[in-house]
Amino acid sequence: EQGSAGLDQLSAGDYERFTALNAAYVTRFGFPFIIAVRGRDPRDILAAFEARLGNTIEAERETALAEIERIALFRIKDRMAA
Repeated sequence: EQGSAGLDQLSAGDYERFTALNAAYVTRFGFPFIIAVRGRDPRDILAAFEARLGNTIEAERETALAEIERIALFRIKDRMAA
């Protein structure tokens, strides 16, 4: 899924930016950044990283859970289509 979003083809600069944002996110919230990447490109994901770093811990937990639900729904739909 990450490859479909282009995350396996990041430039060195974008890779460093993702790494720095992920470290800041884990430091702030204590859990890894979770996002359903399907239908999103690296710019969308970077923008979400930056925006979500401003969330409260409660808001971010809710957002992360909503993203987990989105990932699960994608996977269920994929299974049903197979």
